[in-house]
Amino acid sequence: MIAQSNNIYWQEFVAWFLSLPLSYQIIVGVGIATIVILIIIGVYYLLKGIAYLIYYILKGVYYVIKGISIGIYRVLKWFYYLLVGKPKSEEEESEIAQPIVVQQIPKTTIQDITEEAESETVRYCPECGVEFTSIMKIQLNKDGYVYCSYCGKKLDKLVSAES
Repeated sequence: MIAQSNNIYWQEFVAWFLSLPLSYQIIVGVGIATIVILIIIGVYYLLKGIAYLIYYILKGVYYVIKGISIGIYRVLKWFYYLLVGKPKSEEEESEIAQPIVVQQIPKTTIQDITEEAESETVRYCPECGVEFTSIMKIQLNKDGYVYCSYCGKKLDKLVSAES
């Protein structure tokens, strides 16, 4: 019964479509194709969004369960050590208390800085931080300037020696 009624509607649509002039048939065909393509794209992004939503929900649940289980493990471990009176292992003590050593920065004069900068063989671009190639170093020593192969910035010999 339903198939027959759908067949009647389809036949009426085909009869209406064929009664249109050729230019209108092309316009209707392009319109139908556009609607079908937009529906397919919409369904794709809808399914993609649902998949991302499920993925991130499951990832969050995983991290929550992991955090709770680690917390329960640590509480039970603490309770065990409390009841037994067994001291903590050396590993755990070394993880907790590590002395902080403050290092003194050596004082250098301006003359020391310029001598070190001239003697350095490795130079970096101050703009992007990419190390100079050997060809760039040769051109810098020869011409007094070079262009960075990564970002394209012009670097003079004085600028590159400071970085």
